[in-house]
Amino acid sequence: MKIKVVIPCHLDSVRLEQKVLIDIQGLPMVEHVRRRALLSRKVNNVYVATGDDQIKNIIKSYGGQVLFTKNNHINGTSRVSEAIDLVDCSHVILIQGDEPLLVPNYIDIFIENMEKSKDNLMWNGISEIYDKKSYLDHSIVKCTLDENYNIENCFRILPDKKKINKKIFKIQGLIGYEKNFLKKMVLSPETKIAKSESIEQMKAIEIGNKIQGILIPKSLPSVNTKEELSLVKSILKKDISQKEILNKIL
Repeated sequence: MKIKVVIPCHLDSVRLEQKVLIDIQGLPMVEHVRRRALLSRKVNNVYVATGDDQIKNIIKSYGGQVLFTKNNHINGTSRVSEAIDLVDCSHVILIQGDEPLLVPNYIDIFIENMEKSKDNLMWNGISEIYDKKSYLDHSIVKCTLDENYNIENCFRILPDKKKINKKIFKIQGLIGYEKNFLKKMVLSPETKIAKSESIEQMKAIEIGNKIQGILIPKSLPSVNTKEELSLVKSILKKDISQKEILNKIL
């Protein structure tokens, strides 16, 4: 498996303006993500995929690698699909640009599990949910698994527990694809649930493919709102392990 990491990002974020460029401890948010990904023992290259000149110039000023794409993509998956045409790889890991608390070791765990299940075409990080707030938060995508740890259903609003009677996990912004499968999925027509729920993973499921769930040790907040940004900044100041990672990338 020849795996590369791509971080898709753009400036037109809806809830938090230009969030990937928001300054955190002297670095833009996306640069935190890029540098943390490079700390992974199993990652050699990390690319930022964008169609925005401002993002491109900032990443290049830090010595980062940029894959410049069209700027009309409807989601990050589509952007990465275009970007990897320029990359020699067999598989790609998509990491969201709003995950400034990304733990490098989690990427190692993710890749190790990809390598153990080479016959799969898609993988997604998942984590346990321990608090009621996350269960009820519609912005958090959740899922259930089958007996083989394949993701069988994704949703934002909790379904009737009497109908599912299964443990519910949180979907993480760490997604792996076999390169040709990603191209095929993006080119497939939009599917009903994926479109109505705005959950990209459901498209793969609805067209008949499996997504292998990979359990990540801990759920960490991404940044979509001012409140989440404040929470992330607080964690970076107080959490010992996060401070250690921060010291390595600054």
